Amino acid sequence: MGKQMEKTTAAKEQARRRPQGRKRIWAALGAALAAGLLILGGRCLLSDELEVTFYHVYSPKTASGENIRVIVLSDLHSREFGPENQELVEQIAALRPDLIAIAGDMVNADDGSLNVVLTLCGQLVEIAPVYYSPGNHESNLMYEKGSPLENLLLEQGVHVLINRAESVTIRKTQLLVGGLTTSVEGYEEYGAAFFEEYERSGSFKLLIAHYPSLFYDDLADGAVDLGICGHYHGGQVRLPFVGGLYHGDTGLFPQYSGGLYQLTHGTIFVSRGMGGHNGLPRVNNRPELAVIDINGRQDPGQF
Repeated sequence: MGKQMEKTTAAKEQARRRPQGRKRIWAALGAALAAGLLILGGRCLLSDELEVTFYHVYSPKTASGENIRVIVLSDLHSREFGPENQELVEQIAALRPDLIAIAGDMVNADDGSLNVVLTLCGQLVEIAPVYYSPGNHESNLMYEKGSPLENLLLEQGVHVLINRAESVTIRKTQLLVGGLTTSVEGYEEYGAAFFEEYERSGSFKLLIAHYPSLFYDDLADGAVDLGICGHYHGGQVRLPFVGGLYHGDTGLFPQYSGGLYQLTHGTIFVSRGMGGHNGLPRVNNRPELAVIDINGRQDPGQF
């Protein structure tokens, strides 16, 4: 009888321990899975791999049946994707752009060398016409430090647009491509007269302006078919369903932090940029190589 009771007690103890053992196993597996997802999610959120994004802009000003492909580069801040930016150049060439728009801050004002931006632009002009409107870093270099950057870019065949515009015909469509380099604070003194003249054209007006904040007020009602901006680095941290988190010029939640935005008379595109200068990580905010197709189709289809 005593032995039988011992066996029964032992069996009950084993039965009691089994669920606890299983719970420990499942808990360990769950913890391992959670850790794996956290690591994977962290890698995704902090991914620095170049992302190609595609956008469509409708315009009745384009020639019937034609598509104009614009590639946008901004805020590279002297970064390289592969030696001499070969990876970036190859991707751009494969996308077959009609025009390359550069929205400034491709170099850092405190860099001792211009090699990265000059080498890149020297390759880009072999792919498509390059229109470059300087940002605050280029302006600092050229106007405060006496850098010959503008002349060096012009020598390579880059169209450097400093508060001026050029006419060009692409795929039977007449475009007026302008560059407005001033910030909001200097608009009335340096930009207003240029923009008033620029507005008179009946061509498709593409305006490269580094500062998105110009479109908050000064240009919000302007006759711009497509404005192209940068500067905000996508808000540095991108929050789902919200957008960019912060920029020093605006504080929290910049109004235009990345993507397409409809204005009164046109559309602006704000690039998330490709690099950084403040040493902070880009979170959920991969470097962006943007492609904008402009055509007269309400449904863009495939081009």
